[in-house]
Amino acid sequence: MTNKRELNLTLLDWETRYILESISREMDRLKTIAEESEDEDEAADAGNDYLEIAGLKERLENGAKNVFGDQFSD
Repeated sequence: MTNKRELNLTLLDWETRYILESISREMDRLKTIAEESEDEDEAADAGNDYLEIAGLKERLENGAKNVFGDQFSD
């Protein structure tokens, strides 16, 4: 059984924005690897990581919208 731990963190709006931008860049990088890699294992790993980080981005965006308002809307 996995022991899940949780980190609670307080961020300012500009810090949140930078983190979201960084996550978006990492998602783009992973998507490119998944689509273009000739190594099937690397492509699969990148695709799986992309999906995981997409969930993180969605949770962070939702939290940011609740706290900071519509400035974090797509």
